[in-house]
Amino acid sequence: MLFVDDPESADSDMDPEGGAASEPPRIPSDVFVEVVRLLIVALGTGVGQATADGTGAALGACGGYVVGGVLGRFLRRATGRFEATVERTPAITLVAGAIGALVAALIGGIVGLAAVVLLPDRWGYPVMGIAAWTGVYAGFQVGARKGSELVRQVRSDGSLLPEQPRTPLVLIDSSAAMDGRLLVLARSGFLPGYPAVARFVLDELQGLADAADPTRRRRARRALESLESLRVEGPGLVVLPDEVPERDEVDAKLVALALRLHAAVLTADRGLAGVGAVEGVRCLDVVQLAEGLRPGLVPGQTVEVRITREGRDPGQGVGFLEDGAMVVVYDAAAHMGEEVTAEVTTSVPTSKGRMYFARMQE
Repeated sequence: MLFVDDPESADSDMDPEGGAASEPPRIPSDVFVEVVRLLIVALGTGVGQATADGTGAALGACGGYVVGGVLGRFLRRATGRFEATVERTPAITLVAGAIGALVAALIGGIVGLAAVVLLPDRWGYPVMGIAAWTGVYAGFQVGARKGSELVRQVRSDGSLLPEQPRTPLVLIDSSAAMDGRLLVLARSGFLPGYPAVARFVLDELQGLADAADPTRRRRARRALESLESLRVEGPGLVVLPDEVPERDEVDAKLVALALRLHAAVLTADRGLAGVGAVEGVRCLDVVQLAEGLRPGLVPGQTVEVRITREGRDPGQGVGFLEDGAMVVVYDAAAHMGEEVTAEVTTSVPTSKGRMYFARMQE
């Protein structure tokens, strides 16, 4: 299978000698805090001694011990969050971002060097610092966004894929993946591009597949199986490692990624389709497509329908066709639970499709 039901099971691989795979070496967090504290104590002692000799050195050491502990724990939490962010980010994104930051920082430093030469005194150094830092920020943003895109355009032999930019992508939402018609829709050739799924959408489906609710768990696992079938038996599937750190919600990430890649979004969520349309993303609504393809009935056509409940007016019976369309049959209330033959007289469009009025045939 392409997907793993338990992501933690991937960490339990065995090494070639049969032992458990070892974790990479790490500096204990307590050691990090104590080293920071020691450095702050040394700094406080030096500052205190420079201001008030021995008494100032003692006070500086005590103050440095307290401040160093607080600062060390703060830095430990900050580095932990940074490490978690790096852990979720693909390596190619980090490498491309670092290269872009380095190149742009050099350009910014060269521009700032002119300010150092031209401006009097030391006014040019802050300008050079601002230019270099702006280059670091902009270079990392551009490199991280375009690096993974460039890698996807490279063949295994190192040559570029010229057809990639001309092949639009269709990003599959989790709701579309959980819809049972995904594989049929992809095989039919209706998709206006190559099917793709973002890594964060797979993570969402993986979380739902491990949920306590049996219905959500079953639908999510069926979605993973549909994506696997799409990859193996269908037209194929691209898994995108792109991250969208500036957005928190999965739907917002998907819309932002579609805007970035100029891709369409395949979804069964009308809320997502509405938001995507407002932001300029082409959204393919599976539910709307299914409703539009329902065969329509014309006046005079006969249908077989089972009466399941009474209508709003006296004597009316209500039944439903296989596609979910409602049929209101006059004088059919006495045939509750029976299948009757009715002739369509009128059809009315509604927000959920079409509703038909019919009269019983003798």
